Amino acid sequence: MKVWFPAIQGSSGTDVFTRRLSHALERRGIATEITWFAPSFQLAPNFLRTVRPPGGTTVTHANSWNAFAFQRPGTPLVVTEHLNVFDPLYHPHKSLAQRIYHEFFLRRFVLASLRNASVITAVSHFTASSLGNIWPIRPAQVIHNWIDIQTFRPGNQESRPGQRPFQLLFVGNLSRRKGADLLAPIMSELGPYFQLRFTAGLGRSKAIPTETNMIPIGRITEESVLVGAYQQCDAVLAPSRFEGFGLSALEAMACGKPVIASHSSSLPEVVEDGVTGILCPIDDIPAFAAACRKLAENPDLLHKYGEAARGRAEELFSEEAILPQYVALYENLKP
Repeated sequence: MKVWFPAIQGSSGTDVFTRRLSHALERRGIATEITWFAPSFQLAPNFLRTVRPPGGTTVTHANSWNAFAFQRPGTPLVVTEHLNVFDPLYHPHKSLAQRIYHEFFLRRFVLASLRNASVITAVSHFTASSLGNIWPIRPAQVIHNWIDIQTFRPGNQESRPGQRPFQLLFVGNLSRRKGADLLAPIMSELGPYFQLRFTAGLGRSKAIPTETNMIPIGRITEESVLVGAYQQCDAVLAPSRFEGFGLSALEAMACGKPVIASHSSSLPEVVEDGVTGILCPIDDIPAFAAACRKLAENPDLLHKYGEAARGRAEELFSEEAILPQYVALYENLKP
């Protein structure tokens, strides 16, 4: 068996998903090959219809945004939906450019991919339900995203939270969808006893308003650096308004960190409220600030949530729990 992953680079979590899945399958003795295409093809994936699959390909696995372009006679096509951008919940958080691209280009691409799929998968129950509400072509099989719990693991902190400012971390693109515009108001309300480090995400760098207790740490491309950032914080702040899965929340949990997140979209599937973190109403700045204070003022609760977070990641979202589902799917599709 050999799985081909043709992918148009998008500087997003979808790229991370493709690399991680390919590497995980290789570790299990399954041959894979990723073929990367320039971002410009996002506007015209039809030009990729003539690309020849690598020799020995038995299954093609691609993103819903362009999978139709890689359908080949005699080769099953797995289409994965990571984020249903046509969900009405996402609409208020789109830029004008996104709305134009989604409606005049992407809509027909996704529809073609879903119609040509041998199997549709979705990375969360929320995404599968959202997809079915928009395009009830066939039910999507839910296979959650996962984490390598040997790489993403708890580390040792040099001091307890009470001996320094409480360290928060935000990981993601600085977009409205991710709630990046809420970071400064939350940190303003929290004051000097709290500190937030925030990344620039994988996409195009974007400036956001900041407070004196906010420290930009730029774009992180090395996994070891990302793991270190999780290990050095006390909790992760994820005020996202709309998520297909919530990978950064899972990465934090695997590193033994509680997550303070929005009670929205797929995040409750990852973060268990009152067990592995705290879920807050969308856009509720006082609620996010109160959740941060609660963890800062209760070291025992912080530790308890962190241990439970690690346990949930191991039990439900480890590579060992998720990868057999992909292997079984591919095996059932072999010609």
